[in-house]
Amino acid sequence: MKNILLALGLTALLAGCGGGGSSAPMTTPGTTTTPTTPTSATVLSTMTLNGGAAFVTSAQLPVYTFGGDTVANASSCTAASGCLAIWPAVAPPTGTLTSPWASFTRSDNGAVQLSYNGAALYTFASDKPGVASGDGVENFHLARPLAAGSPTGPGSPGYPSISGSPRS
Repeated sequence: MKNILLALGLTALLAGCGGGGSSAPMTTPGTTTTPTTPTSATVLSTMTLNGGAAFVTSAQLPVYTFGGDTVANASSCTAASGCLAIWPAVAPPTGTLTSPWASFTRSDNGAVQLSYNGAALYTFASDKPGVASGDGVENFHLARPLAAGSPTGPGSPGYPSISGSPRS
């Protein structure tokens, strides 16, 4: 009987230690949990959309580039024109970005925006997770990862072109 009561008491004590509703990771006393620095593989995920791999946000919303952006790490889609209401800018994650990822401060509203291979990145307000309904609309196109070993910079795939249409 004494062993049963001891087992029940120990079970109740241990049950009270778990599930406290905290989402913080458990650590050993004296240690800290350090978030991982984003890398080119973890800044945005990819998903197969419209026949190929395309970047998506953590909410699985498709990510786009704008053919009207002709200067690297800059945006011509502005709040004043109403463009940003339809094509919201993708904010960069915290941490250090490595090439071909970068961020820049927008000149129209001071917000920081994520870019890939120099192309500013956007989402489409009418999209749903996993559905790319904005591809080809108003000169916006799905942002797709560069193939391994691809060059970066002007004239490269994914880099904004002077003609206003993305290179492929």
